[in-house]
Amino acid sequence: MKNVSLSILLYCFIFLSATKAVAQNDADSLKNYSLGVNYFGGKILVHTDKIHVSAPPYSQALEFNFNKQTLGNAAWQQRFGFPETGLSICVARHGSPLLGTAVGLYPSIQFRILQFGKGYWYFKIGGGIGVNSKRWQRTPAADSVNNIIGSTVNNFTMLQSGIRFALSQQWTLQTGVHFYHISNAGARKPNFGINTMGAHLGLNYHLQGFKLNIEKRPDEIREKSLNLGVQSVVSFAEDKTVDGPVYGNYNFAVFAAKMYRGKNRFSLGAEGTYNSKLYALFKNTGQFTGQERKHAWQYSCFAAHEFVFGKIGLPLQLGYYLNKPNGGAPIYEKLGITYHFYHRPKNGVKDLYLTTQLKTHYATADFAEFGLGVLF
Repeated sequence: MKNVSLSILLYCFIFLSATKAVAQNDADSLKNYSLGVNYFGGKILVHTDKIHVSAPPYSQALEFNFNKQTLGNAAWQQRFGFPETGLSICVARHGSPLLGTAVGLYPSIQFRILQFGKGYWYFKIGGGIGVNSKRWQRTPAADSVNNIIGSTVNNFTMLQSGIRFALSQQWTLQTGVHFYHISNAGARKPNFGINTMGAHLGLNYHLQGFKLNIEKRPDEIREKSLNLGVQSVVSFAEDKTVDGPVYGNYNFAVFAAKMYRGKNRFSLGAEGTYNSKLYALFKNTGQFTGQERKHAWQYSCFAAHEFVFGKIGLPLQLGYYLNKPNGGAPIYEKLGITYHFYHRPKNGVKDLYLTTQLKTHYATADFAEFGLGVLF
C-alpha cells in the first residue's frame, strides 16, 4: 500500500495546486462554472480467462461534476481549444455482490473536438483515486473467488466521448460512450482490474450561461528551446504471489526535450532501473554469484510525448529494453501525470516537476512510479 498512499498525496497536491493557480488567474468568479451529473449504463469487460468472476449482466454508475470552462486567460487554454477542467465523483455499482461498489474522485479535462450548431463533440479524460468495497481475500470463500482486484484503494481512470448541446441558456444535455478502469497498478495481487464500458446520458447547469463561442486572443511568444532533462523515480510492487513480499524499483533517466506549438513536449532518452526483485531472485537461485546487483539493472531507450496544460502535463512514453536479465517483453509503455511546480525558462534550472506514471507491458500493468524531474 505504500505506493498507493503516495499516489493519494500526489494527486491531491496536484489538484489543489492547479485549482489555486486557476483561481488566481481568473477574475470572472463563478461566471464560467457549471454543475453536472452523468448516468452510466454498461458492462464489465472480462479481458482474460484468468479472472474467476463472471461479468455481471449490467453495471451502472453516477458521476457528479463541478466544471470550469476556460476562457483563454492562459495561453495553453487557447492552444488546446478552450478545454473544460473539473473535479468529478463517480459512484459505480458493478452489478454483482462479489464485486461490490466503487467510488472514484478525480480531476478531469474535457476537449472540444468539433463544434456544430448549438453544441460540440468532446473527449474527456480523468484520473485519480478509487475505493472498491470488495477485493480478493483468502477467506471467506466468496471473496477468494473474486480475483479481479486485490486492494481496497486503487487508481480510478475515466475516458468519455460524446456530444453536448444547449437546451437553453443555462442547461446543456450530453450523451456518448465511456470507459472506466479500476486497478492498483500492480501494488497488490491479483490486479487484473475492473474495466467497464458503456453509454452515458448527462445534464449540466451553467451558473451564468453556456459558452459555446469563445473568442481567441493574440497568442504570446512560444517556447522553442531544447532542454536537457534528468528524472529519478521509485516504485514498489508485490511479487506474483498473493500476499507476498513487496519489492522496490529505482529508476534514473536522462533525455533531451523539445517544446513545439507551445503545448507539446517531445523527448528522446535512456534510462536504467534497478530491480530489487531480480536481485533477490539471483541471490536465492545462485545466479551471477558476487554480481547480483550488477545484473539486476535493466537499461532501455525511449521516446516520449507530453501534453502540457500550464503546470499540468500528461506524458506518454514508449520504451525498448537494451537488456532483459529475466526475459519478458522487449517493449514497455508509460503514461501518467506531471506537476511542473517551478518554471523559469530564462534560468539555468528551467523546470522542476513531480511525476507519477503507470508502467505497463502491452495491456499488463507492472507498477506505478513516483518521482522528481529537472529540465536544464
